[in-house]
Amino acid sequence: MALTRIHSATTVDKPIQAAGAVLWRPGPDGPEVALIHRPRYDDWSLPKGKVDPGEHALQTAVREVFEETGQRIQLGRRLPAVSYRLVGGGSKRVRYWVGRAVPDDERWGRFSPNHEVDQLEWLAPAAALARLSRPLDAAVLTAFLAKPAVTVPIVLLRHGTAQKRSADYFDDLVRPLAAVGHTQAETMAGLLPSYGPLRVVSSPAVRCVDTVRPYARTQQVSMDIDPALSEPAHAAEPDAIARWIHALIAEVQPTVLCSHREVLDAMLVAALERSGRTPTVNGRPWSTRRAERLLGPGHGGGKLKPGCAWVLHVAPPAPGSRSTPGLIAVDRLRL
Repeated sequence: MALTRIHSATTVDKPIQAAGAVLWRPGPDGPEVALIHRPRYDDWSLPKGKVDPGEHALQTAVREVFEETGQRIQLGRRLPAVSYRLVGGGSKRVRYWVGRAVPDDERWGRFSPNHEVDQLEWLAPAAALARLSRPLDAAVLTAFLAKPAVTVPIVLLRHGTAQKRSADYFDDLVRPLAAVGHTQAETMAGLLPSYGPLRVVSSPAVRCVDTVRPYARTQQVSMDIDPALSEPAHAAEPDAIARWIHALIAEVQPTVLCSHREVLDAMLVAALERSGRTPTVNGRPWSTRRAERLLGPGHGGGKLKPGCAWVLHVAPPAPGSRSTPGLIAVDRLRL
């Protein structure tokens, strides 16, 4: 649940939606966290801002961090959302992600002070916790520090809404996307870059290939077609998909793979069973009840709708260690 839940019989307006990130970069002694100073409130906080009409919260987080800090980021796992009342009435809900700074020609971007944000400081975690003005921000930062900062995304994408099965399609592999499915594919192509560059793998089914085609085209990356991700292959050898996802996690390579609900269900179950650490779910601590509600019966992912995805965040082994990559977070990416 959110860190602060709003209960009010008189509040009928929907909360203002906002998004932001815990912006961090590697430092000589571990992660360094960026805090901003807002002169209007004379406070130190995490970068965030309101969701624009028609904008997805993922895009808001990336845009607001850039506008307030001059820093381009790649998003990692979800962090707890916070909700709070506004002084003038109403409430606001802010969704947060981990945001890793991406070096550019200016090394760490170029911060330009303005009337909304006049200072930016990179601090060690303990100093950042002490500097933050609001307890809710400190709780978000604490959640960031509770798990590894460096993670690699593996996006399990269900193909978009397809045309209904009929005799028009002699082979179900050629059944195409419906019009809404193409719209979902274009929308997802605009969201996936938030996680940084991704390898693209797809089932040979036309509806899967066409779901990731817009992303592959706009990012100018090739697509690998793997028959093992098809429904017939999974039906013929159900246990094979567990070995497939375990091998992918072991590679620790950022990837988006597009397949079918039953195949993705089996992948998610296998990934959770192999996980040596209890993953967070949508930024929230693991609990059986929460996992059942989000992941479906048996944690199988049966609630994943067409065109949406599970994002697995895998922590690579520490340099020089003999540990194996570990699944530390599962987020649901909805359109």
